[in-house]
Amino acid sequence: MSETFLFTLLMLLGSTLRGQQIILNSNYFPEAGDTLKYYVADDGFTVDLLGPGEGVNWNFGELTAASELLFPVTSAVSDSVFTDAQIAMNIESGTVGYFRVTETEINLVGIRGNTPLLEGFPLEVALNPTRPERRAPLSYGDEFEAAASTGLVVAPDDLPQEALDQLNAVVTEAVDSIRLTTSSVRQDEIDATGTLTIDNRTYDVLREKRVEFIQTTVEIKVPILGYVDVTNNLGAAIPDIAEFLGQQPPMTTYLFWSPGVKEAIATVTEAPDGSLTRLTYIQGDATNSTGGPYLRQADINVYPNPTHGLTTFEVNGLDAGNYTIRVLNVLGRKVGEARFAPVSGQAKVPLNLERLPRGTYLYSLTNERGRILTTRRLMVGG
Repeated sequence: MSETFLFTLLMLLGSTLRGQQIILNSNYFPEAGDTLKYYVADDGFTVDLLGPGEGVNWNFGELTAASELLFPVTSAVSDSVFTDAQIAMNIESGTVGYFRVTETEINLVGIRGNTPLLEGFPLEVALNPTRPERRAPLSYGDEFEAAASTGLVVAPDDLPQEALDQLNAVVTEAVDSIRLTTSSVRQDEIDATGTLTIDNRTYDVLREKRVEFIQTTVEIKVPILGYVDVTNNLGAAIPDIAEFLGQQPPMTTYLFWSPGVKEAIATVTEAPDGSLTRLTYIQGDATNSTGGPYLRQADINVYPNPTHGLTTFEVNGLDAGNYTIRVLNVLGRKVGEARFAPVSGQAKVPLNLERLPRGTYLYSLTNERGRILTTRRLMVGG
């Protein structure tokens, strides 16, 4: 039995079974050729994050967009530096992340971009170890912790003049090299589940709370002494970059994920004082996110659950069109399928599952555009 199978099975069985529980599987992982489309909310946005828990109903109202963000996802299989990466995409302005993709995780393996600590210097660093940015399956109550670090050693002769001018308070002719180290510990928790309404669209969502602790040190290598920590000296000499040095205040981010949607429906950044500083949200016409119905309208129930053979999927609130119910094992392989067209928004879809071994499965509802509207859990054999 493979480690991947055991890991996935334990994640599925480790949380309490609920008939309507929202589960994210790997269909929310971006792939090469996708473009993730977001808006950045105007600085005056006001939203209520509400508390953690189940059955939460968030309403962010109609937001005013200050700008848009387009994140094309490209293939990285031929990259000569980050040889383990399969895809690449922007993770912030001017910085590209390189990711390794497995059945259960998308892992950040390296970044290219820039850093405010070395002005004008092209940054290219690998993460050690790699860090998961998305996981599957994912459900309410899941908790994780991930640690990673990056290190860069560069000689003064290799730095552009603007970086040398920036560091002249600590870099003298005696300095052989500069070492920049950033370490991060991030705590991830699926702390809430429910529905999120934003710009008159409603989605079933899991909310992932991420709290990240970052520490950055700058050292110079000098004769006899070796590496000397100059982090505090640099921060005092250049107040503009002091916020990026040393142990930084924890940064909290809330991500709202919806089954089958590759964009985060909304991402909210919270400052240490509890104020909300940034909100990005999905574009309503995003390629990866269109195709009704809105998830608040669609409702699917299965009975019996647990099942032993003939199983009925009862669906309500659908728009006209063609739909598919698929049953998947814990490896994501299809083991059953039924196609149907609702009448007056409703359908009862029978599916014989008597040949399936006892265990835990997932079932998903997909519209004719291929969008997975929801994924939930099914038990076979009691």
